[in-house]
Amino acid sequence: MVPNVRKAIYFGCYGSRVRGWPTAQVYRSMVRQDRIGVPTSLQRDRLAAILVHCRRNVPYYAGLMAHDQDCVKDPERYLRELPILTRDHLRTRFDELKSADLSRRQWWINSSGGSTGQPVCFIQDREYEAYSFATTLLFYNWAGYDFGEPQTRLWGATRDLFREKVTWRTRLYDYVVNVSYLNAFRMTPEKMREYLAILNQRPPKLLVAYAQALYEVARFAQREGIAVQPQRAIMTSAGTLYPFMREVIEGVFRCRVYNRYGSREVGDIASQCAALQGLHVSPWTEYVEIVDEQGRPMPPGAEGDILVTSLSNYAMPLIRYKIGDRGILAPEAGCSCGRHGQVLAKVTGRITDNFRARTGRVIPGEYFIHMIGVVLNGGAIKQFQVRQTSYDQIVLKIAKTEPEAMIDIQEIVSKIQFVMDDPCEVRVELVDAIPPEASGKYRYTISEVQG
Repeated sequence: MVPNVRKAIYFGCYGSRVRGWPTAQVYRSMVRQDRIGVPTSLQRDRLAAILVHCRRNVPYYAGLMAHDQDCVKDPERYLRELPILTRDHLRTRFDELKSADLSRRQWWINSSGGSTGQPVCFIQDREYEAYSFATTLLFYNWAGYDFGEPQTRLWGATRDLFREKVTWRTRLYDYVVNVSYLNAFRMTPEKMREYLAILNQRPPKLLVAYAQALYEVARFAQREGIAVQPQRAIMTSAGTLYPFMREVIEGVFRCRVYNRYGSREVGDIASQCAALQGLHVSPWTEYVEIVDEQGRPMPPGAEGDILVTSLSNYAMPLIRYKIGDRGILAPEAGCSCGRHGQVLAKVTGRITDNFRARTGRVIPGEYFIHMIGVVLNGGAIKQFQVRQTSYDQIVLKIAKTEPEAMIDIQEIVSKIQFVMDDPCEVRVELVDAIPPEASGKYRYTISEVQG
C-alpha cells in the first residue's frame, strides 16, 4: 500500500472532523502555514484565547484573573502574573482545574508518572489530541518523513509498548499507519542483535527512538563489530540527547539525528528542523518560559526551569506548568532555517539532575555527564549514574563493558570532589547493569537534595 493511500485511509477513518477528530484539517493547516510562514501573531493570539477561556470557564483561574480584555491586550505580560502550576496542583486542585464546559467535550483522563514515579492525572480531549498528533506529524515532516511511509519505533513507555495481546483493531491501525515496534524494555544482547538485523534488512523512512535506548544499541553494534546499513533519518525523544550520545548514534547509523522534546502532559513541545540547530517550539500548541528558582524570567541564553502553557487543551488548561525540566531559550533569530518564533537552544535535563553544594551553589548535572562521558565513549564504561544523597555524599555507580576493563576511578572521584567544593564522600559501586526507570527512561544524574 503506497504512503499517500495510507494517509488518506487514516485521515478518512480516524482523523476526520466527521468522526470528531479534526486531525487532518489541523495538520494540513500547520503544513501550509509552516511552508509559507507562520503568522507572527499566531502564538500570541492562541495564548490570549486560552487565557480568556480560563477566565470564563476554569474555577481555579477565574478567581485569579482580571477582565478578559486584560488577557487579550498583552497576553505574554499577563501570563507572567499568574502563579506557576505544579504537579501538586494537579493532585490537590484537580476539580478546580477542570473546564466548566466538559459536558460538551469528548474527553478522558490521562496520567504520567514522571521522574518521581508518583502518578499525576490530567484531562485531555479530542481537540487537544488532534493538535498534538498533528504537531507530531509536522515534526516528522521536518525530518523528511511523510505520514504512511515505513516507520520503526524503538520505544519504552509500557502503555505504548506491550502489544503482544493487541486487538485486531490495533493491528489494523499499525498496518494502516505503517509503524512497527521494537521493545526498548527487552534490550538483551540477543534482542539488540535482532533489532540491528531488522534495521539492516528493512531500513525505515524514519526511526523514532528513546535517545538512551538507541544509544545502547549503537554502542552494542560498535562493541560487537556489527556493520549497520545507513538509516534514512532518526528522531530521538523521551530523554536528553547529549552530544556524546549523538556522536555515537550518528557514527553507527550514518544519518541525521533530529532531537524532539515533549511530555505526556502537553504532547510534543519542540523539535529540530533540517538545520539541526535549536528546537522550534510549536506555536500552535505551546508557549514556553524559562524562569529561575524564584519564578523570575531568564533572558535568552540563560538556563532555568521550563514552564509550558498548553495552547490546545481547553478541557483542563495547563498554564505555566512546571514540567520538571531545565532548558535555555535561544535569541529571537535562533535558527538559520528562517522560521520565526520561540526556539529552545537546549534542553539540559531534569530539574533534579542538578546537584547542590551546602553553600547553595548549583552544579549542573551536565558537568558529570560530559566529564564521565569522555571515559564512557572510550569503551571502558558501559553505564554510569551519579546520585547525590546528601550535601556531603555522592554515590557513583559504574557498569564496565568488560570485567577486566581499566578505568581511572580515582580521577573521576577527584573531579567530582573538586566541583562539589565542600568535603564530599564519593562512594563507588561497581555493578553489572543500571536499569532504566519504570518509564523506560534512563537518568545519568539524580539529586535527592532539593532547595
